[in-house]
Amino acid sequence: MVEAIAREWPVDRKRIYATGMSNGGMLAYRVGCEASDMVAAIAPVAGALDTDECKPSAPVSVIAFHGLADQHVRFEGGKPGVSFDRHARVDNSVAYAMDLWRRRDGCSGAPVRTQTGRVIHEAQQCADGTAVELYAIEGQGHAWPGGEKGRRVDAPTTEISATDLMWSFFEAHPKR
Repeated sequence: MVEAIAREWPVDRKRIYATGMSNGGMLAYRVGCEASDMVAAIAPVAGALDTDECKPSAPVSVIAFHGLADQHVRFEGGKPGVSFDRHARVDNSVAYAMDLWRRRDGCSGAPVRTQTGRVIHEAQQCADGTAVELYAIEGQGHAWPGGEKGRRVDAPTTEISATDLMWSFFEAHPKR
């Protein structure tokens, strides 16, 4: 897809990013795993990293958003409490994904943790100018923070805007 777009439009190869929600969040994780040579950063929302084969060849910055009350893709992992999938699945936890990216990006020490209202933010600067950040939202279910309530998703928090936060993160984390 990137190559097709680049044939028609100018593409800054240092600023290719991936995001998505739910299955799209899972896809964003996979893009980071399988196309780390191309993407600078990923921003999964309410998704799980459901592969044990994630071996990125290059550092990738990660900013993730996940509701602590999500029953579609549970924060702690496991079987969904609510599912629209036609196949059974057991998701890895958000901690699994964050730990994997911290190791892969050469982070050291513990992430800095702050809480404002119901939003818990963990941030860590890592090797090669990368960073790994997580926004965990108390009481939020399966939703895009700061977005609109959709037909198959829960009401989102209005305390933060995932869109605004990820765009700032993307701007600060181009590919080196």
